[in-house]
Amino acid sequence: MKVLLRNRARGNYFLGVEEWTLELEEAFDFQSPERAVKFVRNANLKAAEMEIVLAFDNPRYNIPLPVDERFGVVPVATDLRSARADGPSSAPPSVPPAPCVRDAAM
Repeated sequence: MKVLLRNRARGNYFLGVEEWTLELEEAFDFQSPERAVKFVRNANLKAAEMEIVLAFDNPRYNIPLPVDERFGVVPVATDLRSARADGPSSAPPSVPPAPCVRDAAM
């Protein structure tokens, strides 16, 4: 299992300093949710736009977790449909959520 950080507003995954990717396979593995949350805090990322994805070999079993009060973070409400002021999004306007177990047909 990998622990990834995903920007829900843009639909991309953290790759490295100032780098994000739409490819789940290329994303940086934080190895624990705590490390990912610490990075969100230290990098001053908008917690309301972030989610941790517990990624498995088969993406249908991936589990997205919002970065919120469960991790000791109180996210500021944000409109995830609007583009950020710091530049254009590299993601398409309509990005589907990360695959999730609850969405899979049983």
